[in-house]
Amino acid sequence: MYFNQKLWSLTQGVRLRIAASVAMGLGGSILGMLRLLLMGWLIGKVLNGAGLQDVWLAALSTLVLMVVYAAWDYRRLMVSHNTAAMVQHKIRTRLFDQFVKLGPAHFAHQRSGEVSSAAVEGVEQLEIYFGQFLPQFFVAILTPFVIFCVVAVLDLPVAFVLLVAALFTLLAPALFHRWDTENSLRRARAYRAFASEFLDALQGLVTLKAFGQSKARESRLAEHAHELFQSTMWVLATNSLSRGITDIGIALGAAAALALSAYRVSHGLMEFEILIMVLLLGVEVFRPLRELRALLHDGMLAESAAKQVFSVLESRPQVEDNGKGVVAEIQPSVSFDSVGFTYINEGIENESTRSVVHDNLSFSIAAGERIGIVGSSGGGKSTIVRLLLRFYDAQSGVIRIGGTDIGELSLQQLRQQFAVVSQDTHLFHGTVRENLLLGDPDASEQSLIEAVKTANASDFIEALPEGYDTVIGERGVRL
Repeated sequence: MYFNQKLWSLTQGVRLRIAASVAMGLGGSILGMLRLLLMGWLIGKVLNGAGLQDVWLAALSTLVLMVVYAAWDYRRLMVSHNTAAMVQHKIRTRLFDQFVKLGPAHFAHQRSGEVSSAAVEGVEQLEIYFGQFLPQFFVAILTPFVIFCVVAVLDLPVAFVLLVAALFTLLAPALFHRWDTENSLRRARAYRAFASEFLDALQGLVTLKAFGQSKARESRLAEHAHELFQSTMWVLATNSLSRGITDIGIALGAAAALALSAYRVSHGLMEFEILIMVLLLGVEVFRPLRELRALLHDGMLAESAAKQVFSVLESRPQVEDNGKGVVAEIQPSVSFDSVGFTYINEGIENESTRSVVHDNLSFSIAAGERIGIVGSSGGGKSTIVRLLLRFYDAQSGVIRIGGTDIGELSLQQLRQQFAVVSQDTHLFHGTVRENLLLGDPDASEQSLIEAVKTANASDFIEALPEGYDTVIGERGVRL
């Protein structure tokens, strides 16, 4: 029931902590049982006319157990959340490493909204799964058996009734698991589509206003928002059905245990104090199930989010870093020998289109030589740079720098040979200094100033307003 084997594989390294969370949950149930047993015995004695001098120790012990139980439960929650944070960090690290490994060639065919949805919203859903749902799932399975052993000492038939009711309440919602999953996946697709459209609208806001298409895009967003609303309501509807089944199981189980206990007391088969204790223990046997019921929706959403995350983690890069990078010195020359390259674009309904960009392209650039490559838009000028940097691999021919096939170099050594100024260079949010340091994180202050001067950007940077991590250097260049 919402247990995902792939998600479980991400818990390597923290499974002992998850086991500790489960053990603490069971320990909390045991403390809760002791508290309720004492309380039941105390109530039974009071109802039978016992005085304060007879029950003061039990009353004090009950109060102490309540305080210990609260502290224990708080500590359990902290361990669970810390474990979830560790798993989240691990997943985000793996996702980022995978993004870098997949490279620009992969994401050229992906919508930014879908990728960001997997990395942000998807991982956030998994925090609830690992921090709350998964430990509670195991606690809900184990607690009824623990309580059965305790209640069986008091009265075996009632213990059996409570166990059957608890297992029914735990397993019955699984009958609707497939329906829940289908609706959850539909909502996940709708959410990704809406996120992608919304991000596209933000990124292209200037273009939309320039061409007067703001209203048209607004209508398109409204359609996706309505689809997201409908799919969300279906998820909530099926989730309410599962919760309803759980509530019925809890109510019927408690009623059956109460009826049987009352019958046994009326026929002298059970003492009245034990009746009170059993009734209170019934609260504890169903408490983990009620808490799990509240998390069923989150577990279902996490399972859908996992599909987004693993669709990224299981993707294979178009460019494999197979080079050994052992070339000691590379001469600054470039040659293309019968290079052919075709873009393959995924269209609507997974239909592919092919765009031949280069066919039998050959040229050489000697060391120290300066050339210019001109041509119409879409003629393949930028593609030459992308092939040189191995953002894509040529389908035929060989590309060499310094006489060495670029496929024999590691991607790191290859890309260290080039400096590229793209027409659509991205400036990351942050200071000018932080963006400059992307080129060399260990650059000195003087190196930064010299780089700014070389790029003829000193006047522009000097004119920037305050708040740009300013450091005054030579000629007042502010970084």
